[in-house]
Amino acid sequence: MTKNTTTERGQYPLFLDEPTDVDLLSFDAVASTVVEAVLDPRLDPIALGLSGSWGSGKTSVLRLIARQLRESTGEVGTCLVIETDPWRYDPQLGIKESLIGEILTAIEAALPADGVGEKSKALLKRLMKRVDWTKAMKLAATSAITVSLPSVDKVLDLVKPKSEVEGEDQPEPITDMVQFRAEFAALLESDGLAEIENVVVLVDDLDRCLPETVVETLETIRLFLSVPKMSFVIAADEERVAEAIATRFSDSGEIGEESPARLYLHKIVQTSVPVPALSDFDTEAYLVLLQIRSLVSSDADYDTIVAEVAEARHAAVMIETVKSLQRTEFVEHRNNAARIRPIIHEKTRGNPRRIKRFLNDLSVRLSIAAKRGISLDEATIAKLMVLEQYFPQEFKTVTDWLRERTLRSNLEALEVQAGTPESTETTSHDTTEVDSESAGEAEPDDTEKSPKKAAKADTPSAKPQFSEGLIRWARLSPALANKDIAPYLVFAASFKSVFLESDALPESIRDMATQLLSRSTSEARRVSDDMLRNLEPSNANRLVTYIGGVIVDEPQRQTGGVIAMLRISRVQPGAVKSVVNALKRIKPSDLKVAAFTTLQATDAPEIMAQFDAMATASGKGELTGAMAAVKEDV
Repeated sequence: MTKNTTTERGQYPLFLDEPTDVDLLSFDAVASTVVEAVLDPRLDPIALGLSGSWGSGKTSVLRLIARQLRESTGEVGTCLVIETDPWRYDPQLGIKESLIGEILTAIEAALPADGVGEKSKALLKRLMKRVDWTKAMKLAATSAITVSLPSVDKVLDLVKPKSEVEGEDQPEPITDMVQFRAEFAALLESDGLAEIENVVVLVDDLDRCLPETVVETLETIRLFLSVPKMSFVIAADEERVAEAIATRFSDSGEIGEESPARLYLHKIVQTSVPVPALSDFDTEAYLVLLQIRSLVSSDADYDTIVAEVAEARHAAVMIETVKSLQRTEFVEHRNNAARIRPIIHEKTRGNPRRIKRFLNDLSVRLSIAAKRGISLDEATIAKLMVLEQYFPQEFKTVTDWLRERTLRSNLEALEVQAGTPESTETTSHDTTEVDSESAGEAEPDDTEKSPKKAAKADTPSAKPQFSEGLIRWARLSPALANKDIAPYLVFAASFKSVFLESDALPESIRDMATQLLSRSTSEARRVSDDMLRNLEPSNANRLVTYIGGVIVDEPQRQTGGVIAMLRISRVQPGAVKSVVNALKRIKPSDLKVAAFTTLQATDAPEIMAQFDAMATASGKGELTGAMAAVKEDV
């Protein structure tokens, strides 16, 4: 497997959920601690636990241990490393037999080809035949329910040793497992294995196994294989293993370290080396190193970056000081990692697999969003992903704002209250509303006031109330109130089967609103002036208010929305005030020239005054020019 575990195709790579040979997390310290223990002759034989939750990196540490042990060959003698995974054993062939057979097969491969190992080979064959005999018996027992088998004697004949040399007797297989341990010890001390000083068995994924497999594996280690020269490293979540053991032992009522399951486990596994959860630094480093992998073409170059990050970790300095991460193409990934790291670290509890899963989900969102024409930057989508993944109730709140057409105003109020980086700066020089006096109109009703104004009110009761989770999320940069995030929210909600169609309108005019806001001009024209004229005045005002909310929350629909409101105002004079109030919610800087397309000098004076005030407040020559052209009826 290559070191680059990301997909090389596409702008948004996925990361395989597989152990890696590249130590991105400085687990080498954990691995070397285990290696020192299993090679210490004073601790022979030993069984060590490598404890950590699922996804914590136990398998990656086992790989580092295997590599360090193999590299130690020649320094402290020959070390035979055997890697096994009981999760993949066939229960019909026996758990004990599968583990023992795997170890004996590896030992057989290590025996010398010359005559020195003949005695060792004879012992090995005797042990292997015992394993074959037991497997045959188990298979016969489990298969006899459904198939007709020969007699037990004939089954045993299948596995009895046969001489390869005519006239030479072979030893009978061991039929009593009590004999096995003694002969296994003799095998390891035989001349053929004199050069091997350590046999280290690395057991992975034990915590994934069924309780029966867990107990049988541990019993095999303790009863049959725990002899001099043998060492075991068992990678598993100790809590899950203890739970599996508990299914085989009566519960005395004790808990924790004194429970029967714990005592049983500690009798077999002398001590456990924990795989530590990632620190803040580790989490940020992992986020950066994973994301930049697809940008680094050379394995050697990537290894250099990883080594420099490890040096920074050991020196307890910030990741920003790592020289190799200063490349321009890495800046965005570094900034994104720094932004989301505090929440990612807390919500994943420093678990590498969960962090990788978040990045994979982010890559999927970025890829699909780009193909759907959602032009949001990666930092914005990453922030929205944090909300979606780790604040589900708050995500629902924000999508409810979109449904109710109060998204932009609520985001502004939230960011003001949270003190979001960039929010104060972006709103201070860009007034959301033009004062009503400048438009020649009275203040809108209380229901029309924006939450931004409410947030500035002196009385606490006037302040919008946001959850602590929302405020915490809002403090992440970038600020979102000025971004068109509605298309992404609709897209993200679809992953959770959340329907965001607004229920703010009566059914009688809901279809009309959809048609008026359509990107197709012909579809919008299907709503005739007569249909608008025949609306009840209250429904006309509701329709305008709704359209006004849409074009604020989804600026890409502004032109069609303004055209629709102007059409309504011309046939429903009572809706003029609602149109003016809707226009006030548009920031002057967000106003588009296209919104002036159908504006006429004969339109209501209040509407003309509002457009004029907004064009002037924007400071944009193209808007003031468009307004002048309308006044001249050009």
